[in-house]
Amino acid sequence: MTSRSTSPATYVFCLVQSSRSPSLGGAPESVPGAGAARILPIDREVWAVVADAPLDRFSSERLEQDLQDLEAVSRHAVAHAAVVEFFFRTSTVIPLKLFTLFSGDERVKSQLASRSAALRQLFSRLRGREEWGVRITVDRLSSDLTASRPLASGRDYLAIKKRLLDESGAPPPAVVKKANAALSSLGRMAADVRKETFPAPGRNRPFVIGASFLVPAKKRGAWNRHVAKIAASLATHGHRLELTGPWPPYHFASTET
Repeated sequence: MTSRSTSPATYVFCLVQSSRSPSLGGAPESVPGAGAARILPIDREVWAVVADAPLDRFSSERLEQDLQDLEAVSRHAVAHAAVVEFFFRTSTVIPLKLFTLFSGDERVKSQLASRSAALRQLFSRLRGREEWGVRITVDRLSSDLTASRPLASGRDYLAIKKRLLDESGAPPPAVVKKANAALSSLGRMAADVRKETFPAPGRNRPFVIGASFLVPAKKRGAWNRHVAKIAASLATHGHRLELTGPWPPYHFASTET
């Protein structure tokens, strides 16, 4: 009887472009259940950050169970991101998705080396750039109330507020146009933009738009000043702009593995 192989799978965090093997000194802990992060050479100046993934912990059945457990997914996601962000501080990286697994190191090498030209092109596009997230929440009450006729009393204000809360649908077109113009203005400073989708507005659910921006790191100061200016302008109308980053280029570096 042939025994079932017990060799671990290979978990891949990200790809790194570097003239020498990236240092693991100070690297954060791996994802739960996997071995410590290590470096696997892929091609000239291209390295994969990987870890051993025991089959009893990373079988398809076990992963399906984990995906049903929000706390388990969160623990893995936080650890995965921490490793990617550690290497992003000093090198250009291509982040891979959570739970990217191969049958072994040789499979990682063969799959990625066969796409070396495309990977180098992607590295070139991402070099010196970082991701920022922007989300704009429209205060529909503020927009509609300020556009209404002068209110005779507090009772009028409360009546209109109740009506607006009970209604569903997007805010006035002029307000949507203003929010989209804010994103477009930010996009002119970015090398690339990925718009995000949000649930449609409805009862007690605001109108939200947002996008991820790939911004040259050398423009970080100008970018932050421009964001602050737009946020202040939106705030005068009761709207809120939230900014997150800088991050590795998660939304701009997807690769099929």
